[in-house]
Amino acid sequence: MQQELKAAAAHQESGKGPQRDKYLQQLRGMTFKHVAFRTLWLEPGDYPLLLGTADIGVSLHASSSGLDLPMKVVDMFGSGLPVFALAYSCIHELVEEGQTGLLFSDAPQLALNLQTLLTGFPAHPSSQLLHMQQRVAAQEQALRWEENWSKVAWPCIRP
Repeated sequence: MQQELKAAAAHQESGKGPQRDKYLQQLRGMTFKHVAFRTLWLEPGDYPLLLGTADIGVSLHASSSGLDLPMKVVDMFGSGLPVFALAYSCIHELVEEGQTGLLFSDAPQLALNLQTLLTGFPAHPSSQLLHMQQRVAAQEQALRWEENWSKVAWPCIRP
């Protein structure tokens, strides 16, 4: 039993889990003009390098409890990326609307956000995209673990 749990956890973390084929099949049935999907496995050191090549991140994380925050957004912030994040109860604790990213509730809203923010890109990035990139760099990317601990966690637990 313990070995089966370890195998399931490895699949879940690697992106090679049982639902991968289901989603790839759905993607094959879709037609896009300017979109390509690629799946790949990254070594841990390559993940931040890949994020560093992007201009904005998208988080589809939906918390089943409504209480947990997506670490992928933290990874994206660490790489200097503003984020489009699926809206749910506590995501505002992490993503500041219009400052470090934009929230969306459904596919049409995500599409509108993408269209609005990326009009003129890459030759003429929108002022909102540039603003959010600057905010993430100043507010999130420069923040280090120890500083964040002292600022956020320590005041909650110190005697």
